[in-house]
Amino acid sequence: MLVRDIFIFSAFGTSELNSAFLFAFSIPNLFRRLLGEGALASALIPVFSDEYHEKGKEEAFFLLNRVASRLILILLLIVVGGVAICGLGYSGGWFSDRWRLCFLFSAILLPYMFFVCLGALLAAVLNIFGKFLLHASNSIWLNLAMIGALLVGYFFHESWRIYWLCAGVFVGGVIQLWALWVGLKRMGWRFRFDWESGGRVGEVWRLFFPGAAGASVQQVNAVVSRALAYAVSSRAVSVLYLADRLVELPLGLFVAAVSTVIFPRLSRLEARGERALLGEEFRRGMFLILVIIFPAALGMLSLDRTLLSLLFLWGNFTKQDMALVLPVLRIFLVALPFYALSTHFLRGYYCKKNMARPMVIAAIHFGVNTLLALSLMHWLETVGIAIANLLSIILQTILLYWGLGRLGEEFCIKIWTKRLGSIILASISMAAAVKLSDYVLGLYLSGKVRGAVSVGVNIPLGVAVYFGLLYALDGRGRLSDLEIIWRRFVKKSKKSEERSDLMR
Repeated sequence: MLVRDIFIFSAFGTSELNSAFLFAFSIPNLFRRLLGEGALASALIPVFSDEYHEKGKEEAFFLLNRVASRLILILLLIVVGGVAICGLGYSGGWFSDRWRLCFLFSAILLPYMFFVCLGALLAAVLNIFGKFLLHASNSIWLNLAMIGALLVGYFFHESWRIYWLCAGVFVGGVIQLWALWVGLKRMGWRFRFDWESGGRVGEVWRLFFPGAAGASVQQVNAVVSRALAYAVSSRAVSVLYLADRLVELPLGLFVAAVSTVIFPRLSRLEARGERALLGEEFRRGMFLILVIIFPAALGMLSLDRTLLSLLFLWGNFTKQDMALVLPVLRIFLVALPFYALSTHFLRGYYCKKNMARPMVIAAIHFGVNTLLALSLMHWLETVGIAIANLLSIILQTILLYWGLGRLGEEFCIKIWTKRLGSIILASISMAAAVKLSDYVLGLYLSGKVRGAVSVGVNIPLGVAVYFGLLYALDGRGRLSDLEIIWRRFVKKSKKSEERSDLMR
């Protein structure tokens, strides 16, 4: 994904064309998180797990077919209606050229939504069977398709490159769905349209609708932020997107991976009534996230200018673009631990099938973020919108944490412990060492060479300083929990594969 974004910003910089494309691309991603890997997947996983453990795989696949049949119909209606609305907005003459570009690209990219949403639902079921690698690697196909389309586009006029990029999105979506479809078919699944409403279908939709309301608030919040940014400046969406993507790098690599692995396990423990084990797994997952996210955030803050210059200062991405991105990136990095904790806290609600409270909290988050953004964007422009995101995600994290304790004793977790204090102290020390090293290297080197050497030297240095200090502060007994987590979340994948083979 990072390489894909490097190609995109090298080709288009933070131009109006790129902002229009990125804004349009966020629309199918909104529905992906709502109808695919978001609310619907979160509603299906615990119900599918119950059905599988009580009645077997065949009945569980019948449930999947009934849910997938309804999802296909909903997606087709949304795509057809959305393309019609976008076509009207583009040709109606009611909007400026900037917004007409958004309507055009939205109409082109909306069909991608069908493939990515259906694929995300299949991926959620594969996760239940321990097929995490297939889901985790699935985004590679989209990225390769988009990069390939951009490479082909370089042989054409610059104005046509963006259309090649749109074509790459569509092709990538088709490949993504096909790969997941084949993977689940090997597990014994055979799709057929099934409109029967019996069994646990009703339970899935009862969980889905409040969850969808909460998820839609979250995703609409992101789209509204980009719409406000686009109203402020033609470059603002590109700036927000790039800062957000860099922050999502540790979120996607680690936090999403932990959540993907832990959620089906939490759902199984809840289904079996093993509350003590559920609380233990939830707590360990949380501290595993914190052990990585704090040093990742502070490390990226220490090397933000160096990383941005090394990775993105190519082609049409200029130093002026970098100056626009840096302050927004810094604000997002401060918000990174709160995004990580919010993601994990939500899994606690979902495994308990409690969708209503996250919906209310998401609505509060949306309202606060929108009001703050409208207040600050006139004076601070894109930076004001970023500050609004930071303050609202802090509020959401506090509210989610407060609500967890009311779900059950297993979620009564004291976040501030000696362990967390050790993580923060080790992270600050690591960041100071990395910043000093980067400064010294800057006295002797410059340009891309300085960036490459700095990253090559400072990442291993930061890892050594951080884990060395963590060991010294926490002691062997404390760090033994990390070994337990490693065995549970990484080495356990081998056992998952063996169980999947037995299921087949």
